[in-house]
Amino acid sequence: MTRDLLPLDQLLARQAERIPRRTYIKFEGKRYTFREMDRLASAFSAFLRQQGAKRGDRVALLSCNCHWYVAAYFGIIRSGCVVLPINNLLTHEEVGFILKDAGVFLVFHDAECTSTVDKLRQSGHRFAGFAEAVREGASAPASAFPPTAVDDVSTILYTSGTTGRPKGALLTHRNIAANALAALDAIHITQKDRFIVFLPLFHSFTYTVCVVLPLITGSLISLLPGVRPFQRVVKSLIVDRITLFVAIPTVYKILAEKNMPWFVKLLLNLRLCISGAAPLPPKVIREFEAAFKVPLREGYGLTEASPVVSFNRIEVDRQKPGTVGLPLPGISVRTIGEDGKDVPSGTPGELLVRGPNVMRGYLNRPEDTAATVVDGWLHTGDIAALDDEGFIKIIDRKKDLIIVDGLNVYPYEVEEVLYRHPAIQDCSMIGVPHEHEEGKELGIMYVVLKEGAAATAKELRDYLAQHVAHYKIPRRFIFSSEMPRTATGKIMKKELRNWYRDNESKRS
Repeated sequence: MTRDLLPLDQLLARQAERIPRRTYIKFEGKRYTFREMDRLASAFSAFLRQQGAKRGDRVALLSCNCHWYVAAYFGIIRSGCVVLPINNLLTHEEVGFILKDAGVFLVFHDAECTSTVDKLRQSGHRFAGFAEAVREGASAPASAFPPTAVDDVSTILYTSGTTGRPKGALLTHRNIAANALAALDAIHITQKDRFIVFLPLFHSFTYTVCVVLPLITGSLISLLPGVRPFQRVVKSLIVDRITLFVAIPTVYKILAEKNMPWFVKLLLNLRLCISGAAPLPPKVIREFEAAFKVPLREGYGLTEASPVVSFNRIEVDRQKPGTVGLPLPGISVRTIGEDGKDVPSGTPGELLVRGPNVMRGYLNRPEDTAATVVDGWLHTGDIAALDDEGFIKIIDRKKDLIIVDGLNVYPYEVEEVLYRHPAIQDCSMIGVPHEHEEGKELGIMYVVLKEGAAATAKELRDYLAQHVAHYKIPRRFIFSSEMPRTATGKIMKKELRNWYRDNESKRS
């Protein structure tokens, strides 16, 4: 096992030399060794150089999970370019904004995203299919690649803000590699471990924990296009003798309630399950562990921290249900009040994070960067309390953030689109707890129509579906004659949540 802090593409090259014949990726019944994945990465890199890509150019990935996605990620970096994974669930308008904002040189895509790509071609962006790139790159003359340095930016991940358009978080090789190594120390991964990956590869949690970490350890990844059909996940768990299962709380809730045959559970080889991307209710932990006799541990992170900040360990004295665990090795945390001073243990305050995993900043957003990373401390915007032992308890997520099945929904984005509808006078979106599923949130949109205008919930839902990803569309639209406002005219979302709790929750 190599534990050197190397650029990500060099980590792959090192493993291709050290364990060339060991399987790194298994996808759709085919096995791809570390050597084969390294060759594919070089083919993508050679293709980019043929296309005239220069050091620092941004190259996007728009695709479902597949082995080519992983190879292209490393190939982009190897060419000296910066990789920009894009959420393939976004609409072409949302993708178009990111491509323009980042000044993307070229987009690699799969067949599943052809419809989105076709709508974007007229905007002048350049696109290449995976198969085409590999074919042309593999036949290119051999040449030396520009060396990458560990402090170069390797990845740009777009994350939305509570006010304004999405921002690109600049992550260096050091950020991601150091975070994976710290997670390795916390989770105790070995070469014998086998990962199953069905969460989307565009998510920072998936890539750091489920791709880079097993790259470092030389572990096998069983890569699936997605979670559906779930029978495929169960089959891989058994056939591939999976030991590490990484998922979001919704998946664990389904499994805890699913009446799975005893002989299936008997065939499982799991030793640890990890939950991230959204809060995990303690009840789900208890029910899952009782049903499967496998430890389920929760962590916490955010894109700007590459992304893992803390984790509940397997050791009894290093776990505490109801918390998101202890900071990873090398990461420091503190909580501050509104005056910027540290608050006492057990007192809620804004959680700050410092360590080698903290991003360099936001792409072309110096003011946002200066406000978010202050003296090396990342201001998460999350409210947390630290106990005397250092365990982190998240009290409240970012003020307006809604988490829908593990995916972040920022109301401003949806509201901005809905305001374009000719019938809308005012609108405000809030997140409310699901009535029947603990830890799950629903998006609720309050709407005030213009005088004399008419619109139905279905009409507004259909309108949003043309412009935003499906998971961002509110579950309910509530029509009102007014909005609660502050003295300065700002809509009070807290008051809307009270309205919903007092008047609407029982009707949902």
